[in-house]
Amino acid sequence: MRFPSLRSCLLLAVLFQMISCAGAPGPAVIQQPLPLEMDDTRCRLPFPHGKWEFVHSIQAALSGAPKVTLIGVTALDSRTGAVACALMTVEGMVLFDARYDGEIHVGRAVSPFDSTAFARGLINDIRFMFLPPDGRPVASGRSEDGAFICRYGTTDAMTVDIVIHGDRGWGIRQYDGDDRLIRSLTTDPHNPGAAQAGTPIPARLKLTASGPAEYALTLDLIEARELGR
Repeated sequence: MRFPSLRSCLLLAVLFQMISCAGAPGPAVIQQPLPLEMDDTRCRLPFPHGKWEFVHSIQAALSGAPKVTLIGVTALDSRTGAVACALMTVEGMVLFDARYDGEIHVGRAVSPFDSTAFARGLINDIRFMFLPPDGRPVASGRSEDGAFICRYGTTDAMTVDIVIHGDRGWGIRQYDGDDRLIRSLTTDPHNPGAAQAGTPIPARLKLTASGPAEYALTLDLIEARELGR
């Protein structure tokens, strides 16, 4: 897959190692199980299909630190799982860019963005937000509050719940092997619509990570461009 030139960046979240937070709630109880084969469309509702490029304004908040604003872009192909991204300041300084095609290839990395852990974390966050989980659905049905849940068991022993609410809002929750919530992605209930007609993701997303270095990212969509099907 050939990606366009990267004009901006994605995600400060990968600066921080995601460590599970003891006491965080576990996965919701599925009270009304449904056949998995009936729910594939709803399971994939949050994820764009085909080749896309997204540009975001990103506000990052780390516990105990001032908020940081960045501009971000990610390009992806949902069929192959290929991803490209870059990270830069609002003044235009490129801090990091890389692509992923099964392996991570770093094009530029300015300290402190030049570690292997940073690159791996960046790609993992992008895949969590924009691509379906690597594993297979293991359960689906309704929760106590009426939301539809599609539960995946991933290849790295994580559990991922895709939660679809009746108002078309949705969320994604990832749990570790001890069923502790480690990160979540939600739509903004006050701004659920797409910023552009035909855009496959909402105008605002919020990524939250739990742990000793808790952080939150608010992503406001600036531009979405379909690169092909």
